[in-house]
Amino acid sequence: MSTQASGPAVAAAPSGFKDLPFSVLRWFRGTDSATPAWERPALVGLLALTSVLYLWGLDRNAWANSFYSAAVMSGADNWTAFFYGSSDPGNAISVDKPPMSLWIMSLSVRLFGLNSWSILVPQALMGVLSVYLLYRMVRKRTDAATGLVAGLFFAITPVATVMFRYNNPDALLTLLMIGAAYCALEAIDRNKLRWLIASGAMVGAGFLTKQLQVALILPAIALAYLFFSQQPIYRRFLHLTGGLLAAIVASGWWFVVAQTADPTKRPFVGGSRSNSFWELTLGYNGLDRLSGEDATHTMSATGEVLATKLDPGFTRFLQPQFSGQFGWFLPIAITGLGIAILFVIRRYGTTVQRTFLMLCAGWFVCSATVIAMMSGIVHSYYTIAVVPSLSCLAAFATTYLVRRMAKRRARLTAACTLAACLLLGYVSASRSASDFPWLPDVLLVVGALAIAITSIQAVTRQFRVAGILLVAVTVLLGPSIWSVNTVLSPHIGASVTAGPSILGIRMDHPDRNLLPPGTPATFTAVMLGDVQSPGVLDKIRSAPSSQRWAAAVVGSETAANYQLNGGRSVLAVGGFDGTDPFPTLEQFQSMVSKGEVGSFVIKDLPPFTAEGRGESARIVHWVESTFPSEIINGTSFFDLTK
Repeated sequence: MSTQASGPAVAAAPSGFKDLPFSVLRWFRGTDSATPAWERPALVGLLALTSVLYLWGLDRNAWANSFYSAAVMSGADNWTAFFYGSSDPGNAISVDKPPMSLWIMSLSVRLFGLNSWSILVPQALMGVLSVYLLYRMVRKRTDAATGLVAGLFFAITPVATVMFRYNNPDALLTLLMIGAAYCALEAIDRNKLRWLIASGAMVGAGFLTKQLQVALILPAIALAYLFFSQQPIYRRFLHLTGGLLAAIVASGWWFVVAQTADPTKRPFVGGSRSNSFWELTLGYNGLDRLSGEDATHTMSATGEVLATKLDPGFTRFLQPQFSGQFGWFLPIAITGLGIAILFVIRRYGTTVQRTFLMLCAGWFVCSATVIAMMSGIVHSYYTIAVVPSLSCLAAFATTYLVRRMAKRRARLTAACTLAACLLLGYVSASRSASDFPWLPDVLLVVGALAIAITSIQAVTRQFRVAGILLVAVTVLLGPSIWSVNTVLSPHIGASVTAGPSILGIRMDHPDRNLLPPGTPATFTAVMLGDVQSPGVLDKIRSAPSSQRWAAAVVGSETAANYQLNGGRSVLAVGGFDGTDPFPTLEQFQSMVSKGEVGSFVIKDLPPFTAEGRGESARIVHWVESTFPSEIINGTSFFDLTK
């Protein structure tokens, strides 16, 4: 006989809800035998560490590179400025890069308002995603330990830390290059053309981010696909052609639209001489970066000397401006490059591993060679293009050698690699001894012990663990301190650098006393912008809304600072450094006669203009000879409406 329960029925809790804690626990422990119990907790820890490192105190950087922040502000305010990457909402002139990275930040500003966080958080999140994607790429072709080590090396490399906390296009470019490599490897492993098409599309997006710099990964993708694809040889070439067409379509649509648009209906192409996106691509952002023409045709003699102190060659990476940015793991990566070559030539490991190693080796060699040999304007943060492949090779070498420490050859290789790391780390730390006077000695002591223990075969488990810990301290201490210092320090301007001061000098700090002694005020005006006058800011804020540009200033950094802090559109005469031939004197006179420009502001002119060269110098001369000036907080203010 059955009985029926009395009283109101009680709904049972959904089994999915009750099982949620157990599902999470099972995920952490791994769902199959191929996933070690420690892997996913370690991955969560790595991503949490990366998030804190890249997000903590982002507002210290204020507007970061004002040149790009002003374009972000403009894109959030005006859809035409959004599409073209205009420096100002009045659409006078664009930045000297394509606009894809600006699009993401501008959309964030549209949603959350204009502030440091809305501009920089998308960049930081790109960094976290880059670490995860790099881990996945390495993990699928090696093992959990190698994937996690690669992600860790990438996350704490100082140049990566600073660039994913900054608003330059390099953050998105790096993510897209990792994505292109990931998809290319998937295309080879899965034998699926659609993954190669996706890789090409990411290369195209990278082209829309920073033009030809994305091409640094193309030789590596092509070689890996030609050597290891399972397709017949003629199809390999056809598939690579398809991937290249995908890249052309993904980027070319914007260039065609922008180039064929009526020049009077769009901003002047910043960085070009003839208002042409093609010239910008092949010239200033293309071959001129390799030949040095980008510096010689835009700078005065003084500016050129300051910009070309770094002689071309691989020894460039040992110089103070570079070694502390990405050099901490460089000796391990070079060892990894040697191991990769050995694997490919002697066919060690699996085909999947050899494919991965060939792509990483090609990427590393190509990007490092180009950065080492390029002339002209060379910023140390360009090395972020090397960091993904460097991290992969260094991680592979690390786990490969650690697992073979019972062999004398592996111990000798590890000891020599550690010695090179110690030497490079000691030199880099010594160059910043004013900030961390104790670090060189600590590295020397710990590193010497690590080398000694590594050279001896471990007789007990405790001995081996102690050796691994000392090696980890030797390798990770320097870049960790550099990255933490990067997080805790403000960075502004066009020449951002990770870590502490180098020999007491900083080029990207709000305190201009840290600039090299004797730096001309004209050069500072280009890289950081003029120190703003509070009185001039008040006049800009109070300018009539009918004026298309509340003020005009020579040079983009100065114009951007006034625009961001004044909340009004400011015309950057001559573009970034005053050398762009826009507006011409006649065009500017027409703007003034129409009442479109309210005022002109002059303090420290860029070198090219200060020497009386170019259209910007003609405009300055006309303004000074035509309108009365008012000195406000040491700045000359010209009211163009009188």
